[in-house]
Amino acid sequence: MAVATMQTGAGVKAGYRRSVDLARIVAAFGIVWDHARAPFADEGYLALALFLVLTSFLAVRSFERSDGKRFWWSRVQRIALPWLFWCVVFRVVLEVITRGTQPLLSEPGSLLIGPFIHLWFLPFVMLALPVIPLISRAISDDRGLIIASLLLVALSIPLGMLHAEVLHPGILPFGADSLPALFAEPLPQWFYAAPLFLFGALLAVSRRTGAAWVPMAAAAAVSAVLYMLAPEFASVQMILVAVVFEIVWRIEIKGSWPTWAAGFAFGIYVMHPIFMLVAFKLFGPDVDRSLAALFTFGTAWIATAVMQRLPFVARFA
Repeated sequence: MAVATMQTGAGVKAGYRRSVDLARIVAAFGIVWDHARAPFADEGYLALALFLVLTSFLAVRSFERSDGKRFWWSRVQRIALPWLFWCVVFRVVLEVITRGTQPLLSEPGSLLIGPFIHLWFLPFVMLALPVIPLISRAISDDRGLIIASLLLVALSIPLGMLHAEVLHPGILPFGADSLPALFAEPLPQWFYAAPLFLFGALLAVSRRTGAAWVPMAAAAAVSAVLYMLAPEFASVQMILVAVVFEIVWRIEIKGSWPTWAAGFAFGIYVMHPIFMLVAFKLFGPDVDRSLAALFTFGTAWIATAVMQRLPFVARFA
């Protein structure tokens, strides 16, 4: 979501990693793969975790580069306005699919999502953005980073337990049968997203303080406790994405092609449900899910490239 620092005439700015841009487009592909329910789709769930971490990581670095100037307006342009635009587009798509039989506000939670469930990501980021300047300004040394990481652990464990129980009632060792009814969408998605978003912000600060081990240790603690309480793949997302991020961060890539590719990640994310519907319409409901994922990703990429060349709507892709 956040736009990476671009190359200047003097070269790439200090601390910039082309590999992070590559991770953004790979994460977009992983989300499409997961939503298509292609083989190993559950492992593709890690792509969403990476998307969340990269969003807050890049937001902190953008805030610190700009010293807060135009930070909020730029986020309105990149997140709020596209969300409103795509809400209208997907509402039209929904009207066509259901032939007008779907109520405009079928669930109260739809106000925090939009017409299609994948849009939950955008209002979540909008509401979470105020923590970016707070974290950036409040943490100036290792002591502050350690305190913030301990708070992350304290918050992540109960949210992770709620997420596990809502999606898989009975997975926790103590009864909580009423939770799924209490927490409708998008709350389960937000329970999952909030710790990862905060973790990405702390990762960004840790690059400044030189203590990357601190949020890494917090990620290990969160995942260990959650896995003991709710042994499922979602419980270990934080440590897995932490390891993936460290690998990505250490990769040196020359050339601007990862930045070019990353420029399509947002458009692919918001448009892929449309082209997944097209895939099932063209190839039938029994289409090979790998083919459906590849078709969806490719056509969403092409549509994004076309849209980015059109006046007025280019800003929304």
